[in-house]
Amino acid sequence: MRYSRFALVAILAPICGCAVTEPAPTPASAPATVTVVSGERQRIDFISVLNPDCSSAGYVTVRVIAPPAHGELTIEKGIDYPTYPKDNQRYQCNLKKVPLVNVYYRSISGYLGVDTVTIEWISPIIG
Repeated sequence: MRYSRFALVAILAPICGCAVTEPAPTPASAPATVTVVSGERQRIDFISVLNPDCSSAGYVTVRVIAPPAHGELTIEKGIDYPTYPKDNQRYQCNLKKVPLVNVYYRSISGYLGVDTVTIEWISPIIG
């Protein structure tokens, strides 16, 4: 099991792509800070598990351990490009879309301030 903790900062910003969303490191020993636009649904993390040949090992199971106090979290399966670093043997997998699990957050509309959430994810066995 791995845990991801987020300290979310909700801000008001013009709708122009001005919000900054940063990928969160996992597992996280300290919360990753993600800035989101107040009231807007934004992806704050995604998790994919790939075999070294880039085939999917399956979807992770995601559970909310500590829900946000000032918003809502949604978990959805999807398909997108992974973001493995250059020193990872799966770096070439970044060139194609793969199955993954998205984590979305939306603060209560108008809320400004910090919110926190902790999720647990359980990985399928990698072949």
